[in-house]
Amino acid sequence: MTTHVTRRAFIKTGAGLVIGFSLPPRLVPAPRRAEAPFAPNAWVRVGTDGIVTLTVDKSEMGQGSQTALAMILAEELEADWSKVRLGPVPENAAGWSRRMSTGGSTAVRTSWDPLRKAGATARAMLITAAAEAWKVDRTTCRAENGAVVHEPSGRRLPYGKLATRAARLAVPTDAPLKDPKNFRLLGRRVPRLDTPSKVDGSATFGIDVTVPGMLVASIERCPVFGGRIKRHDATKAKALPGVRAVVELEGSPWTGQGGAWGVGC
Repeated sequence: MTTHVTRRAFIKTGAGLVIGFSLPPRLVPAPRRAEAPFAPNAWVRVGTDGIVTLTVDKSEMGQGSQTALAMILAEELEADWSKVRLGPVPENAAGWSRRMSTGGSTAVRTSWDPLRKAGATARAMLITAAAEAWKVDRTTCRAENGAVVHEPSGRRLPYGKLATRAARLAVPTDAPLKDPKNFRLLGRRVPRLDTPSKVDGSATFGIDVTVPGMLVASIERCPVFGGRIKRHDATKAKALPGVRAVVELEGSPWTGQGGAWGVGC
């Protein structure tokens, strides 16, 4: 008897096999566990438990871009890296301020400025919240690894304790960015956020998603660059169980004869 076992099921059970490697003790993207009242912009929210969640609008294709985006935000925010999580794409896509797409090595390039500004804005508000709580001059406070420190006294308040107070403040429009010479995360090796869930089989991929009434499309590609359809007969294909339609794709600037793909770009 042959039993079909998927790779994911095998990884989850793993009986009788020990592989000699270790993973960083870290960082599985997780749903919010506590109230997250502080969300000064579309990119970041801070929970009362100190968890910092980054809104992700770029797909992870194995190159580590989502971890890189989280590093940009965490750097400016002065977040504790062990408390950074990846959140979902915006729930209201129509209200999102930029196109949600991934490709052309643009994820980091197009996110560098927005994420730095988002992190710096949140950091400035958390510092102000701490200064108000202590009734001290704001310039005597600084952010450090997920907390605000009052330098003269050494007092320290973690971001989770400041989230509710910071949420009441006006959002500044000109929060200063960090000097790159003071970066502590960017340029260094840190544990990737997506590794644990990919190894233990809990990660959700596009192929795992189903929605009511969903259909699956299969594309028959031309075997040579620049080729185009002369004719096709879909009679037999349409007669197969479950087939709803056979659609011929029109040429475009990216496909078909003369298109970028057609000439091998």
